[in-house]
Amino acid sequence: MQIEDMPLDSGEAGYGAAGYSADAIEALESLEQGVIFWGADYECEFVTMRASDLLELGYQPLTPGEELSAFMDRCVALGGLDQLTRDGVIDNFANEDSFTYTQVTHSGAVILVSVRRRAEGGWTSTLTNITEFQEAKGALAAARQRADEIEREMRAELERLMAEKARVEARQAELKRLSLVAAHAKDLIVITDQSYRIVWANDAYRRHNGLDLELDLVGRSNRDILVGSQTDPEQLAIVDEAVRDRQTVMVNLYCYRRHGEPYWMEQEIIPVFDESGAHTNYIVVGRDISERKDAENRAEEATRFEVEKQSEWRILSEFNEWLQSSDSLEEVFTVVSSFLSRLLPGSTGAVYTFSDKRDLLEKACQWGDSDLVEDFAPSDCWALRRGRPFLYGESVVDIPCRHLNEEFLQYRDFRNICVPIVAHGETVGLLSVTVRIGSMKETRKLAIYCAEHISLSLANVRLREQLREQSLKDSLTGMHNRRYFLEHAQKELHRATVQGRNVSLLIFDIDHFKRFNDTHGHDAGDRVLKSLAEVVMTYFRRIDAPCRIGGEEFAVLLYDAELEDAVKRAEGLREAIEAMELSYNGEKLNVSVSIGAASFPHHGTKLEDLSHAADLALYEAKGQGRNRVVAAQ
Repeated sequence: MQIEDMPLDSGEAGYGAAGYSADAIEALESLEQGVIFWGADYECEFVTMRASDLLELGYQPLTPGEELSAFMDRCVALGGLDQLTRDGVIDNFANEDSFTYTQVTHSGAVILVSVRRRAEGGWTSTLTNITEFQEAKGALAAARQRADEIEREMRAELERLMAEKARVEARQAELKRLSLVAAHAKDLIVITDQSYRIVWANDAYRRHNGLDLELDLVGRSNRDILVGSQTDPEQLAIVDEAVRDRQTVMVNLYCYRRHGEPYWMEQEIIPVFDESGAHTNYIVVGRDISERKDAENRAEEATRFEVEKQSEWRILSEFNEWLQSSDSLEEVFTVVSSFLSRLLPGSTGAVYTFSDKRDLLEKACQWGDSDLVEDFAPSDCWALRRGRPFLYGESVVDIPCRHLNEEFLQYRDFRNICVPIVAHGETVGLLSVTVRIGSMKETRKLAIYCAEHISLSLANVRLREQLREQSLKDSLTGMHNRRYFLEHAQKELHRATVQGRNVSLLIFDIDHFKRFNDTHGHDAGDRVLKSLAEVVMTYFRRIDAPCRIGGEEFAVLLYDAELEDAVKRAEGLREAIEAMELSYNGEKLNVSVSIGAASFPHHGTKLEDLSHAADLALYEAKGQGRNRVVAAQ
């Protein structure tokens, strides 16, 4: 029986409105659903307590007599309906026989309201809590949607797997064809996956490196499989970059076989792409280029050796040119020390020359860092004793030269060579060179070559010095001549000017020298000149440079001497000459001199002025009777 068809008892007042029987009200209140009766005038006629509870109206429950529009406004105010739904419900009451709508309470419960028109007029609203149903319905819909999504994903993945399977099968077939070709190739061939891990290697690769495909290769990175301690990290970095960028590259790697034997491999890395452009593999083709590398290294070594030799010969050519251009022994030894430090890098050495008495060898020049002895006796060197180059440190039994310092003898990684310097058949010195082990062979050749050129240069310089000495000396007396006097005097006057010192000049000649020649002949005159020269050279210092500047005229330049000191020295010379005991053909020869003295800068700052003043003083001495000393005024 429908709720709206329940019998009414007009004699009793029912709950919420008159006209409902007690049984009917009790039956309505026992329902799980809530019930509201609306009259034809849109006023509430009856409402169960369950209806108010479902709508969560609280202390303002729906009561009989409340209008529908007011009740609906309260529902909007409580948040159970929005304004649009409220207006639709009011319209449906007027126009529809039955309809439903949902209302949400403030706790979130969903209430389904079913409205039916009653036959006698008015409406019956039945309220049902459908919260759990709505939640289950939503969960079911979500589950159904997720199932649909999973089904679509599984279908797409299956299609992808099928396509991938087809590609893999095609690629495996291609790799099989490639492996059949590569298996018989002489090149060392490896096939890797996209991450550069080995999947296959041909027999040539395995045999060459002594590796097993399954045990040693498959799954390992081809980049690291043959790497060793001397593999160039820069080449490995090039490999890493090419693999990362999927680029073709060729490198030369220093590789190692299973048991550590090294060899050079030229390795070309080629990325492989399928028909869709996807990267699938790398093919690595290698060749053992050890023989080629050895040939290249030998060629580079030969080129380097040739370049070094050319540089060495250029230096030697320059060395010889500089030696031949040297005008003095000082210049020769400067050239030697400068060039030998370049010709023999890392070496230490020195050139020694004989002293005037040939009892010592004195150090003339040195290069390098070590301290070398300043002088030693000729017998201290085995090369000088034996008359040929002597190499110390190369034989099982060696006796070192005594001139080698003890610091050198403490270090057995050094070698020493001594080469006599021989000029025109005479040993004039010694070249001593110390170097480290390993370079003595070339050093020996260079040392002998340099010694030969040094000897030629020394001979040339000494010859030039002899010729120059001859050009600056008087052949009869052995004294320096006028040319030497002019050069020497200019230098000394310049030095005196710079240092602020005094210089005095003595000019003298032999009294009545023409008479000796006329009376006794020129031989007697030569005898007088030689004897007087011996006295003069004995009386004065070498620095005073006594000179014969004319036939019987002489000059002496006294450095750092004032005029008074010069006059005293001149007087002593005059007395020494006057005291000479000289005879010719049994006849005694009496010799005297007249001397003129002048001083720098008092009598002049130029040589011609000083010479003129001394000449005037000499003429004054002759005018006063000769055999005397006169100072310039």
